[in-house]
Amino acid sequence: MAHQPERPKEYVCENCNNIVAGVVDGEPPDHTYQPPRDCRACGNSEFVELDRYPSTPQQ
Repeated sequence: MAHQPERPKEYVCENCNNIVAGVVDGEPPDHTYQPPRDCRACGNSEFVELDRYPSTPQQ
């Protein structure tokens, strides 16, 4: 049976809407994905999961 690669969790920058793959935390099979510390495009540190985008702005 062929192995199907795991798709990483994706995040959207709340400032510039850049989409990035999550950073792996841990080792397989017990790893998770976390948003990066900051957006490489604009430097913002607020992200939302792609499946929850668009989100309402935080106040």
